[in-house]
Amino acid sequence: MRSTIILLFCLFCLAGSAQAYVLTIYAPSEVKAGAPLEVTGNTTFPVGTQFDVVLYMLQPGTPQEVARKIIIVDESKSFQVSFPTSGLESGDYKVETKFLADPGSKLGSDSVTMRTFLISDRSGEIILTVNAEQVLGEALKIEGYIPKAGVTTITLKVSGPQGAVLPPQDVRTTTQLGRDEGYFSKTIQVNERGNYYVDFYDIKGFMATIKFMVDAPVTGTTQATPGTTVPAPVASSSPRTSAPIAGCCAGILGAGVIAIYARRKE
Repeated sequence: MRSTIILLFCLFCLAGSAQAYVLTIYAPSEVKAGAPLEVTGNTTFPVGTQFDVVLYMLQPGTPQEVARKIIIVDESKSFQVSFPTSGLESGDYKVETKFLADPGSKLGSDSVTMRTFLISDRSGEIILTVNAEQVLGEALKIEGYIPKAGVTTITLKVSGPQGAVLPPQDVRTTTQLGRDEGYFSKTIQVNERGNYYVDFYDIKGFMATIKFMVDAPVTGTTQATPGTTVPAPVASSSPRTSAPIAGCCAGILGAGVIAIYARRKE
């Protein structure tokens, strides 16, 4: 009798586990601000099952929802979503799955439906020594330094207007005597005005994205507006004697002096 009860209990457990579904998500433990958060996962839920993947910012009290993506299980039983982190503050975050309807006991104990991670901001490590607003013919000039970087290699990935992507550029930093700042300088010729985004990477990974605004140079030519009159220069109000009049007066005065001298001599 006792063995029968144990057997039935085991069969019940097996039946229960057979009805349980597994859902597991994966996310990195740290993300650099500006780099996308990539969340992957897999599940044994049936095709067509729908749930959300939600990004939260952890803070005292209730976590603050930042964004969410909808997942519909397909034949592969795997999924992947990406969350942008540009503009997000440094700190602790979590990503979690949320069902539209509570699956209850259908969710197996082996499931992992939540991951926590840290967003760290390294944008302060990039110090530019050129203006981020540049003109065609001189752009794209990327110069600056990284404090305490020393001599190392950084990679610049540039995307231009309308999503155009330029080949990655590897730049070797240099140092000054007695200093540990890593100075970098690179000029990439561009011929289209618009916004250019430069992603900086070092041996630790993504650092920051910096936007450069490139525009046509401003010409120095002054153009008259149609329908307007350009005023003529105003003459000086100081009294002047013109050169011809002055010469004429001098001639008359000289002739008079000669005539008087001649009469006296007679």
